[in-house]
Amino acid sequence: MGGHQKYNINEASVDELEQIPGVDHGMAETIVDFREHRGRIHNIEELADVGQIEPDEMDRLRDWLTVGSERSGSLEFEGRGEDPDSL
Repeated sequence: MGGHQKYNINEASVDELEQIPGVDHGMAETIVDFREHRGRIHNIEELADVGQIEPDEMDRLRDWLTVGSERSGSLEFEGRGEDPDSL
């Protein structure tokens, strides 16, 4: 899926996450809480540790989320197994 805005999982607010199809307020809050307690997310796959996210939801989230942003000058990793620490 393309042609839509991607949200940086390390910066997105609850309101921004709610713009993703299938993400309700509760899931958005859970993702933000997870990020705040765990720290920076380096790979979208880390969201699998959020108990509320099912495997089919992870597939959808990969299309909408990134862990970096060009605005901040960081590299963009889209959850396909890349390890930013190995670059």
